[in-house]
Amino acid sequence: MVVQYLLIALVALVASLDEQLFGITMLGRPLFTSLFVGIILGDIPSAVMVGAALESMFMGSVMVGAAVPPEVYASGVLGCAFAVITGTGTAAAVALALPVSVFLQVWRNFCYAVPGAYASRKIDAALANRDLAKANLYHLTIVPLAIGIPSALLVFCSLYFGADLINGALSSIPQFVMNGLNVASGVLACVGFALLIRTMSNNKLLPYLFIGFILVMYLGMDVISIAALAACVAVLLMFNQGPSGQSDTLAEEDDF
Repeated sequence: MVVQYLLIALVALVASLDEQLFGITMLGRPLFTSLFVGIILGDIPSAVMVGAALESMFMGSVMVGAAVPPEVYASGVLGCAFAVITGTGTAAAVALALPVSVFLQVWRNFCYAVPGAYASRKIDAALANRDLAKANLYHLTIVPLAIGIPSALLVFCSLYFGADLINGALSSIPQFVMNGLNVASGVLACVGFALLIRTMSNNKLLPYLFIGFILVMYLGMDVISIAALAACVAVLLMFNQGPSGQSDTLAEEDDF
């Protein structure tokens, strides 16, 4: 069983590195990693069914702009493996994956703030010396390994020592530590939102950003309804375009 636990931890490691090294290919999602968990444990049907249930639960957990969702990669691997090993099904997978996903997302925020800042300084120094190879090495190792190795160790220890021990360890973390990490994650979200606004610093695009913000914060609309509304607005703008690709209003202003 130890070899199987090590292989499952390796799957969690690769899944955790997906968005860091491979450009968010979605290959680290529970729907995909459950197949490998099933192959390792010799029960593919059960693993895939649990993975599909976890994927449906985490389907909306995608980092977009300032949104920081729970971690779905290593937590999905752990929940799937635990459910298959114990034979308890989806309920046990969800019960274990949820707290672990929240903890791992807090850990990721810490890695972005501390090892990430260190990596940025090292990369800047390497680029100042025109050493592109060293800059790439720092970029591909410091933050990815700081995220991937602890995630894989957490999965291995959870399987080897039991889920109760890991849940107890997570519960024993002082509240002030969790509060501090939550504050840091909030600051990172503000930075991400500011970067998003800076990217969209165009007088024609910014109103759409603030309209979306108002719809969510003050009108309580969900993502699907806002996406449908945005699609309708896009269609109306497309129909109002002139032959040159500009809207009729802009074309009149240019002629004037």
